[in-house]
Amino acid sequence: MQLFDEEAEQVVLGSILQSPSIFEEVAQLIKPEDFYYEPHRLVYEAIQAEIDRGEQPNAILIINALKNKNQLERAGNRAAIMNIASLGVLVGVSTFTEKIRDLALRRRLIINFRELEKKAGDTGFKLDSVLSDTEGALTHLADRYSRGNISHIKESNKEFLEFLKHVRESRDGITGTASGFKKLDELTGGFKPGQMIVIAARPGMGKTTFALNIALNVSMDKSRPKAVAFFSLEMTRLELLLRLLCARAFLDSQKVQKGRISDKEMARLGHTAKEIYETDFYIDDSADLTTWEFKQRARRLGRTLKQQGKELGLIVVDYLQLMTDRDRAQDGRQNEVAAISRAIKLIAKDLGVPILALSQMNRSIEQRGKDPRPQLSDLRESGAIEQDADMVVFIHREHMGKDAPEDKKNLAEIIIGKNRGGPRDNIELAFLSDKSLFTDYEPAIPPQ
Repeated sequence: MQLFDEEAEQVVLGSILQSPSIFEEVAQLIKPEDFYYEPHRLVYEAIQAEIDRGEQPNAILIINALKNKNQLERAGNRAAIMNIASLGVLVGVSTFTEKIRDLALRRRLIINFRELEKKAGDTGFKLDSVLSDTEGALTHLADRYSRGNISHIKESNKEFLEFLKHVRESRDGITGTASGFKKLDELTGGFKPGQMIVIAARPGMGKTTFALNIALNVSMDKSRPKAVAFFSLEMTRLELLLRLLCARAFLDSQKVQKGRISDKEMARLGHTAKEIYETDFYIDDSADLTTWEFKQRARRLGRTLKQQGKELGLIVVDYLQLMTDRDRAQDGRQNEVAAISRAIKLIAKDLGVPILALSQMNRSIEQRGKDPRPQLSDLRESGAIEQDADMVVFIHREHMGKDAPEDKKNLAEIIIGKNRGGPRDNIELAFLSDKSLFTDYEPAIPPQ
């Protein structure tokens, strides 16, 4: 099959020369490099240049423009351009334009795969680099093939009406994925599809436990259970399972690890394990996860669940700074973290799934006095995290250690530092670290 069409190229150029107003429509689909024949590409570039100058191009104007640039002979001479101008059509230009684009993309695919074949056969290139280049090339071509995403605002009406119906049917006001914590859900309305929610705290505050609790709540929600994917770059799946089991069975994790539990507690643990195993809770504990691997695995799981008629309701990344982006690793740590943050946000939007991304905080927070309350500027290594996040949630525990007041030592403050499109506020939860469990906090009412 010939991957070029001389007639289609001539018809499109001739149609523009006869009716310059159609150029904008044509330019939405094809670029100068999409023309197979160099003379046609030169004519198209000349047309584009004249329109950019505010002119209405015709055959004579283009001939003179090419002559001034010493390109007239390369463009096929005066007679060839006059002939092209006579080949225009009044209707059906889009058919010829789409054919030019399609053939150009097919040629580019062949070129890309030849280049990738060479790389794949050269063991000097790392495999993940070859795979990343493959994905990048295909994504670029897919974007070129797409007509774009711009549309009139009224075309969003159907989507808006569906959203409005969903909101009205939600009696508890939770329109997204519920965290399972009453006050947090009242404040946020649940985590929305496509949101990137950053959970940040100093070491020892309970980031992983909090994320695990939310993930378990999502997967075991009695009214609307959803699948969860937990990407753990720090802890093994066995360590995560231990925390999940202890939280759900309300058992001391230290005692369980040491085997110091009664037969009754052992039976409770077994029953809890059975409950959890029946959920759609998926764990990836790859310690050297790259952004490319993360995107591929999340997409694959999303597709698999969709085929099963299930919904991926939440993705968790623990934690963001441990992920790598090998394409940006040489650009400095700050730029690499920015690329990682952006990749997480894009996959959330692409899959229509909220992602909890756990984040470290700068050490400078420790130097702010006795009560170093976290703030957005404390997010470690990149301001891009704050920019990409739709919501930033800080965990702060003011009273820790043996000297903590009895009524405060289990208190955790959840600070909503950023909430795009929603209120910012603080809520209180109880944190039972021995049981790897956060719960809704209800302060004791003093006797009258």
